[in-house]
Parts: sequence; C-alpha cells; structure tokens
Amino acid sequence: MNPFKSAIAVALCLGLAAPAQAEGDPKPGLLDLFSVDRVADSLASIAISALRTQMEVEYEHLQTDILRGTVALTGVTLRPQLAHDRARQCEITVQRVSVDIGQPSAAFGVATISTTMVGAEAAIACVPREAGLALRSAGYSEIEVDRLTYQTEYVHSTGEIRVTGSAAVNDLAILDLEAAGAVLPRLDQFGLPGDPAIRVRRAVLGLQDQGGWERLSSLIPENLRQPEVIQSLGTEELTNMLSNNGTRALTATERRFIDDLMAHVAGFVRAPGEITVEAQLPASGIVLEPDVYQAPEELLQALAPDARTAPLAQSDLLGADVLGRLDGGDVSTAERLDIARALLQGSGVPRAEALVPDILAPLMDEGGDAAPEAALLIAQAQAPRDPAAAYQNTLTAAEGRQPGAIAMLDRLEERLTTMQVLAAQDAHIEARPAVPALPAGEDIRAVRTQALAYFTGLGAPRSYRQAYYLALIAEAAGDIGAGPLREDIENRFENRGPEVRETWSALRTEIQTRALTDWIEGNLAARYAKEE
Repeated sequence: MNPFKSAIAVALCLGLAAPAQAEGDPKPGLLDLFSVDRVADSLASIAISALRTQMEVEYEHLQTDILRGTVALTGVTLRPQLAHDRARQCEITVQRVSVDIGQPSAAFGVATISTTMVGAEAAIACVPREAGLALRSAGYSEIEVDRLTYQTEYVHSTGEIRVTGSAAVNDLAILDLEAAGAVLPRLDQFGLPGDPAIRVRRAVLGLQDQGGWERLSSLIPENLRQPEVIQSLGTEELTNMLSNNGTRALTATERRFIDDLMAHVAGFVRAPGEITVEAQLPASGIVLEPDVYQAPEELLQALAPDARTAPLAQSDLLGADVLGRLDGGDVSTAERLDIARALLQGSGVPRAEALVPDILAPLMDEGGDAAPEAALLIAQAQAPRDPAAAYQNTLTAAEGRQPGAIAMLDRLEERLTTMQVLAAQDAHIEARPAVPALPAGEDIRAVRTQALAYFTGLGAPRSYRQAYYLALIAEAAGDIGAGPLREDIENRFENRGPEVRETWSALRTEIQTRALTDWIEGNLAARYAKEE
C-alpha cells in the first residue's frame, strides 16, 4: 500500500476518533440548517423572486408555518407595471398578506387554498384612466381595501370546486361572491376533447353600499339621478344588450330578471343598501354546455337568476318560535330533522352539533321511518368526538339504506380499532330481534346476497361475523361467487398487527366451527343440492 495514502488514512481516523475541542458557542448542526421551516422560507423566497420578474415587490417580514400550511408577508409594497401607467405612479401597500394551503391531514378530503389581504392602499393611478378620473371627481384620492379574501376548495370525492371571495373597499362598497360547480369533459363534433361543460350548483353575487353611491352619484346630473329615470334607462340598456339590439325577442325569464333587477336598483337608489343576484338552481345543479356559458343571453336563461335584497339563505333563518317549541316537544318529525341539519351545518342558526343527539332522540325511540335518517345525523354530530358511538348509529342508518351511510362506516372504521368495530357490530346484532341465520328457501345465491349485505352494511347491519358465516355456507354449497367474497372478508383483517391477527384467528376458528356444525346438524347438503 502507498505509504503516503496510509499516513492520510491514519490521520483521518485519529481526527475522527479524537474528542472535539470546544471553540466558542455551539454551532448549528446539519438538521438545523435544513429544518422544515427553513426549507419553506427558501421556497417562499424563490416564489417571490419569480414574482419580481413581473412587478417590484418589497416586504418587511416573511413568516412560514409548514405544519399549518401558511405563508405570511407583512409590510408589503407592490409596484406593478401597467400599460396605462407610463409614469409608474401605481403603488400598492398591504399591511399583511397570508396564503393558507390547509393542513396536510385536512387536505386529503378537501384541498383548500385561501388568500387574505388586510389593510391595502392603492394609488388611483393603479386603475384605468377613465375609472381613475371618475374616482378622483367623486373625492377618492386613493383606494383603501379593509380586507380582501379569496378561497378555492377542491373536493376530491366529487370533483366539485367551491369559490368564495369578498372585498371590502372603505367608503365605497363590499362585494361578496360565492360559486360552486364541477368541470365536465365534453367531445367536439370530431370526437376530440373540446371545451368543457360546467355543472353549476351555486352562484351568488352580492353588493352592499358603504358610502360609494353618495359619492359617485354626484357625478350624475340631477335630472338623471331619480330612481324612476335610472330604472327606465337600465331596463332599456339591458333589453338592448340581451336582445342584440332588438334582433331577437326576449324570453319570459329574461324579461322577469330585467324587471326584477331594475326594481331593486331603483329601491337601492332611494335607500342605498344591498343588492344580491342569486341563481335559482336545483339541489343537483345544472349543466352548462360550452355554447351556453359563452353567450350572455343563454347563460341568463339557464341560471334563471333572481335579484334580491339579501341572499336566499338569509330568508331561511330558524325563528325563535320553532326553536322554543323544542323544550315542550311540540315539533313535528320533519321540523326535528330540519333543525338537526341546520345545527350541524350552522345554516340559519348557530352551529351546535352537540345538541343534535338529544333533539333526535325521540325519533330514535319511536323507531319509525325517520329513525335511519335521524341515526345518520346523530352519527355526523358524534363523529368528531365519539367515533365509537357514531359507528353504532351509522349501523342503523346503513341498514335503512340512508345515502352516505356506507361511506361513513368506512371513514369511522379507519379511526377505530378492529376489536372496537367487531364489538360494536356484535352489540348491534344482539340488540335486534332474532332473525334466522340463513334465508328461507333453497336458493344458494340468496345466501351469498345476504352475506354481501352483511359485509357492506347495505340492506343489513354490517357484521363481518355474519358475512363470513354466510359466505362459508354459500361456498360449501357450490356458489361460484361466494369464494371471492370470503377472501375479501379475510383480507379485511390482514396486515393490521399481531393483536388483530390473533383476534381474527380465534374468530375465524369459531365461525368455521359454527358453519360446519350447522352444515351437519341442519343437513344443509340435502337442502341446497340440485339434481341433474
């Protein structure tokens, strides 16, 4: 071996083995230099650097919280490059801008990204010249935005996109927007991917006056400022626009919307307040084809918007009379269910899901047709705090074929141990009236069908014990679909740790012994045998 290389190797070994000498204060380690928040700060800085290619950006402080999924900038100054602002007078200052992409755990079901801007001031030079001149004439030296929020949600399970936004401009107006829908694929006339269709489930636009009309109306001549004159001029302009300057006749929907909207505008002029335009849509929404949403008149016919003084939700608030009758029990079944839904969603009444079980308890005690729906609502209220109790109620809801109950069972089983799930299923079966172990008749497919019902919980209470027993009987009788079902049940308990493996081993032995005993004692071979 080369003596020189040997000496270097010995020196390195001695250097590594020797104790480190203290030299000043402790130095940060490698993990400190590459912490999660430091990496997030670096990524945010890179993003801001990319933004600087489009506009001048300055800020006083940058803060990131990767666990919460937030990035915040304070003391922000923006100087965008605008075609109408050759003198570069546009400057926007913002006290705080925050971007929230949601916590990773919550983003699994719904991906959310929201932006909040607080304390923004923009020079009049930031708006087009014509609008800027009108604002200056109305007494605005700058535009002050108290808050600006925008949030987009993507629901993974349905593909629905929800958008909400709000802008509060000081001494002018508050603008609110809410929309929900999904993008649908469409093929063009040649069978190739074309412009998508849109399923719209909600569309609301609201405008509330904050002193803007008083200032801006001063620019209008006195004789044109009267409510009746504005209503007449607005009706004429909208009619011309939607009729293509009179080349086509307006539909009844279009005429009703124009008359309704301008009547509210006239009322707004008399007493400035709020105007809301809301689409009247069924619960499932409507599908807008590309040729529909690209034409204003066809879009108006499809959405059938309604002009109001406030969103429709504000007219569906629960009154004190209905809530007050709860204590005396003088409420109908439908009213109890409506109140429970409202408390769960915080719609028309403050959110109070903890009260839902007590409100719906009488329906559960009666055990009537409303019991499955009541059970599912109770389960939704209990799920965040008590998943075991929620699972018990969801078993009742699934047995009654309530929509969404099967998905709720699967979600809750992810939060419960297998032992808790089996105990809950057994307790639910024992509490029910005794039913025959096997369906009546000699049709072996009926046995498999019942096994599947117990396995999924659709049409029968979910019970892995009962499902496995019936699958064993059906497979023994020669049903070709029972074998895969039995394997699905067995796979449910695989790779869940030694405790589950031990519990399932004992349970499987017990069920197999019971199935073999019933096969012999009940002479099931003769019952299900088929002669050629």
